Amino acid sequence: MKKTALIISFKFITLFFLFSCGKNKCAECHYDYGSTQIELGEKCGDDLKSLEANGFLVNDTLYEVHCHQH
Repeated sequence: MKKTALIISFKFITLFFLFSCGKNKCAECHYDYGSTQIELGEKCGDDLKSLEANGFLVNDTLYEVHCHQH
């Protein structure tokens, strides 16, 4: 019984760490302005997801953001 409880506990702990690590992924991001890449720096977690989904607004112009994991 103790062995089963330990195995189940280990599985839950492993899943917790897998999902928590994925939420805090970080990547270097930029957008293209003409032929120039404008660096936005490293973005993580919700900021990263938001930039990739919504883009970056500059002076009423919305730019598509490109992020690359390092």
